[in-house]
Amino acid sequence: MTKEIRIATCGTSLTYQGDGSDPWQAQVQRGLVAGKQTNVGIYNFGENGAASDAGLLYLYRALNVRAEIVVLEYNMNDAYLVRNISVAQAQANHLNMLSQLRANDPNVKICLMIMNPPVAGGTISVAERPNWAAYAQMYRDMCVSDTDLTLIDLAPAWAGVTATEVPDGVHPKKASVTTRAVPVMISAIRPLIT
Repeated sequence: MTKEIRIATCGTSLTYQGDGSDPWQAQVQRGLVAGKQTNVGIYNFGENGAASDAGLLYLYRALNVRAEIVVLEYNMNDAYLVRNISVAQAQANHLNMLSQLRANDPNVKICLMIMNPPVAGGTISVAERPNWAAYAQMYRDMCVSDTDLTLIDLAPAWAGVTATEVPDGVHPKKASVTTRAVPVMISAIRPLIT
């Protein structure tokens, strides 16, 4: 039997997804194994309301499963004014997570994932995340300066999105995630599976 490749997804409610019916992790898992002799297990450690400070607190779960691939997705809530996390603090929190993951397994492959941007017209005001783009850029910059990181930048896939697809302005409808984001996730993660 083929050894399971373990992928841990750690992040906000955009990672958690609440209802559990065919989450994007299951869709990505199916896409990664389709036509391949690969066994992939995806462990979802998303938390509603989590920012990178909570990511540090709950990182032990990804460490405990000794995932070969870890996806971090916290920029949406790091940008949330209520969380009061500066871009510099968010970066420091992420660097701490990277250090812990690499100390646990020097061969771990780490992805920083930018989900959809906040969308005007939803029930959650974009004014609650006025500097979202700066937090997304932090992920991009970290991946440029650390070439062992993989960037999964979903923001371009959401170009032109409206509140029709993201009714509350933050959480996209599952069908939109399936069509806009999942193919990009699969394409980014597939090369990391050896």
